[in-house]
Amino acid sequence: MSATCLAEPSAHPVPPGSGARAPRAGAHAPGRPARLVLAVLGAVLALSGCGLRLETPPPEPLVPDAVELVRSRTVDDALALAAGAADLVDARSATAAPEDALTPVLADVTAFSTAHAEQLGGVYDSGLPTPTPSTTPTRTPVADADALLALVATAADTARTDADAVEDGQLARLLGSVATARASLRDRLGAAIGATPPEPVDPAPSPAASVQPGPLTPETYADLVVAEDEVGYAYEVVAAKLTGDARAAAQADAAAHRARAEAWARESGVDGTAIDPRRTAYALPGGIDDPAVAVELGRTLELRLTVAYASAVAVAPAGDRVPVLEALRNADAEAAAHGAPPVAFPGLPEQQPGADVAPDAGPAEPAGGAGG
Repeated sequence: MSATCLAEPSAHPVPPGSGARAPRAGAHAPGRPARLVLAVLGAVLALSGCGLRLETPPPEPLVPDAVELVRSRTVDDALALAAGAADLVDARSATAAPEDALTPVLADVTAFSTAHAEQLGGVYDSGLPTPTPSTTPTRTPVADADALLALVATAADTARTDADAVEDGQLARLLGSVATARASLRDRLGAAIGATPPEPVDPAPSPAASVQPGPLTPETYADLVVAEDEVGYAYEVVAAKLTGDARAAAQADAAAHRARAEAWARESGVDGTAIDPRRTAYALPGGIDDPAVAVELGRTLELRLTVAYASAVAVAPAGDRVPVLEALRNADAEAAAHGAPPVAFPGLPEQQPGADVAPDAGPAEPAGGAGG
């Protein structure tokens, strides 16, 4: 500790001409206790006129934990994607390129990635002063759409890997949604420029056709079995009212969803048992003969599947989420194929514009129906 005094105490405690009287000669001098008190008061007064500086080391920055590393990595990737899309938008604007199939995809890359960074809390700020670097690092602009496609594909794989590995279930749910949105952007970007998107680094397996109980809770398995089975039933009803290619497409959709329901039932160990939650029939909306109603039904049920799978990600243990994450991606792709618009957070109803749903509301209830 060091102190720099602003001024020394005056040698004349009673300034001349101040009107105050000095002690008379022969007056009693203060005793020892009084002198001690005066000495302490003098020291305090002296220090109050000094600049006091404690010689303490600066605070150490906090060391980020595993969750913060994942969060920061996802934010950094999101900001890089937004900046890369902005690079291409600026380049196309400079050359007066006309609007084409790439235009809305670039807009969504920018908007979705910005929303992802904001929802994840943005760039971490420790509150400590940041040393000024000797050289300011510069970001290399994204050169073309192929480079952006590679960047989006890598970011999608990274988010999916982190969603599988992170311990926090709710963060895994959010990361799984981000990974799904990025996978959709990857596919749309590839289609817009006529390029084949890179395949995932670690392709996900299908649900195991095993009678051994899997990693999810019985309630979560029941939700997935019923959700997939209900969609399969709905497509079978729709197919019966169609003809030609439309009927064949609906039948194919029905078979795919029935097969997934069967796979989840086997993995959970309930297939063929008294507690198998599948039903004979499910309630469907009226007016199913109207093609517009049928199309809307398919879109609604596929979107409901994304909610069920995103909720399953939150309850699945770390390291066992890949099949559910892949199912979430498939449900999102099928919803898009049935006309659902792309969104920044697939499977998270509370993040949709105008939504008023709690983030931990859990899986959506099945549409309902008669018991089997």
